[in-house]
Parts: sequence; structure tokens; C-alpha cells
Amino acid sequence: MNKHLFYGLILLTINYSCAQGNSQEIASAAVMQDSVYVGPTHFSDEVVRDDALYSAIIRVDKQQDNAYVLSVQMNLKKNAYFVSPTEDKHFSGKFAIVLTEPQKVLSRETILESPLSKVDEKEGFVHLVRENTKYQQTIKVLSTENFEIMGHIQFTIEPRCTLEKIPFILTYENGKLRVRMDGC
Repeated sequence: MNKHLFYGLILLTINYSCAQGNSQEIASAAVMQDSVYVGPTHFSDEVVRDDALYSAIIRVDKQQDNAYVLSVQMNLKKNAYFVSPTEDKHFSGKFAIVLTEPQKVLSRETILESPLSKVDEKEGFVHLVRENTKYQQTIKVLSTENFEIMGHIQFTIEPRCTLEKIPFILTYENGKLRVRMDGC
């Protein structure tokens, strides 16, 4: 009887230890079958969209004065890829961060990419993103009043060839800018 209790406690301890983890890792490693999840993570300042081919984590971090950095972490799955925002040629499905109401925020047009995408010779010498990549865009708040701005991230995910739009809302309240999910 004592042996069974002892082994049961050991299994319980191992199971508890394995269940512990960094909440950011849990959010970025979440996998869903045949559905898309859009929701907040364990952090109040992040939004996650999880798809069979990618996970996107969107967050805003304050820099100085009224300057913020909008960050998007793109984690790719199952050999998925998309066209980099650094690509010079015109593609309708190129990765983009779109914000409405330019009178309230000013976004720097350049989106920083890390690591930098590579030219794919097999696909016509196009800059394609085939690995987990972080994007950052500096934005400056121009208004002193509270506001909400709609925005979205847009790109065509391959090989599924679907235009993806990840909606979000930037909320400015009491001098702090936050990102949250847009409705559904």
C-alpha cells in the first residue's frame, strides 16, 4: 500500500512539474486543429491569433514620451511562408501593419524585420519569410485625449494561398497605449 502511495505521489509531482511553464511560451506554442483562435494571452498587453499554419502575437511597448513600438511575432508551422514587407516588388499579399485614423497616431512607414528575410530563388527571387520572425513598427501618439483605433495585420499565407487579416484595437486611456483583440 505504501509503495502505491509513494509511486502515485512521484507521478503527481512529475505531472505538476511538466505542467509548469512560461506563459509566453504557452501562448506562442498553442496549437489548434481546424480552427483559428484570437484572444488575449496571460499578459494584458498581448493578443494572439493561432492558426494551423502560423501563430501571431501582437503587443505594444512604451519607448519614450509618446512613442511606442508595435511588435508582431510571427511563428510559422508546417513549412508555411509569406512575402516579406521588405520585398521591393508589388504583391497584394505582402505582410503589412495597417492602422486607421492617422490624425491620432503617426506610424513610421518602415517595418523592422528580425531576422531579415532571404531571397528565394525558386519562387522568382522574392523575399519570403520561412522562419519565425519579429516585426516592429514605431508609432507616436498625437492626441492627448482617450481614443480607440482599429488596425489589422495582413498577409497571404502560403501554401494555403489565403489572405489573412488579424484585426486588433489600439486603446489609448489615461496616457497609456494598449492593444486588445477586436470583437470576435
